[in-house]
Amino acid sequence: MKALHLLKDRSPSYYSIAPDQTMAQAVETMMKHNIGALVVMEDNSMRGIITERDVMRIVHKYNAQFATVVVRSEMATDLVMCQAEDSLDQVMELLFHNDTGHRIRHLPVMNNGALAGIISIADIVNALLTETRFENRILKSYIKNWPEPGH
Repeated sequence: MKALHLLKDRSPSYYSIAPDQTMAQAVETMMKHNIGALVVMEDNSMRGIITERDVMRIVHKYNAQFATVVVRSEMATDLVMCQAEDSLDQVMELLFHNDTGHRIRHLPVMNNGALAGIISIADIVNALLTETRFENRILKSYIKNWPEPGH
């Protein structure tokens, strides 16, 4: 299964925020759509990402002033991205071993140089679980229908 496959039933495949919007607006958007990450877009180009984990760090850093912090000042710009044709194994490797030195939970998916969407570790785990269950059923069926010796 490829990374792009995880986006096939999503509309939209990501939510975004402008870099000059506030963290309060970012949290409002995340809560409204029940999501854990927003792509920061400017001039139709991805400039960064802000995640629920970033929100917690920013709340701790700014306390009461959190709501007025501008997304641009705190967004992650050193982005780890995968390609649409990457396998789930390749994607999992990126989540745990990447140039940032941190484990990440949300990954932009690029397709022909354009942002196709965002996938999360939960999306990947769910897809791998579904794939494993399918393979398990096939193997059980194969073993159950194993031909008797001499037939």
